[in-house]
Amino acid sequence: MHVKFAPLPVDDFDRAIAFYTGKVGLTLATDAPYGDDGRWVELAFPGGETRLLVQKGSPDRDRSKPSLILVVDFIEADYRRLADAGVSFLHEPKAGAWLPDQLYSLFHDSEGNLVMIVSD
Repeated sequence: MHVKFAPLPVDDFDRAIAFYTGKVGLTLATDAPYGDDGRWVELAFPGGETRLLVQKGSPDRDRSKPSLILVVDFIEADYRRLADAGVSFLHEPKAGAWLPDQLYSLFHDSEGNLVMIVSD
């Protein structure tokens, strides 16, 4: 069993696609018309089954809590790779209050969503 997709709210589909494919390293799996004036956009993780379903977000959504949490194998290397690709982090990887041996860092994506990377 696996999760088919998780929703990711965005304001601009093309800007979000460019951010997640160009900086984070996801691939565009589906981009098709949906309904009268919508789009069905799925972004795929390398080697994973779960996809992000990019969908129009509410302008008043809570952007103070992570919309997406990405578990990574090598947080220092992934932090550096993303920073080198132009992702602006709020802080370097540091110990989480929930588990001191688990490191995490935060950044805002192109749509203002708070995203966390955390060590496995």
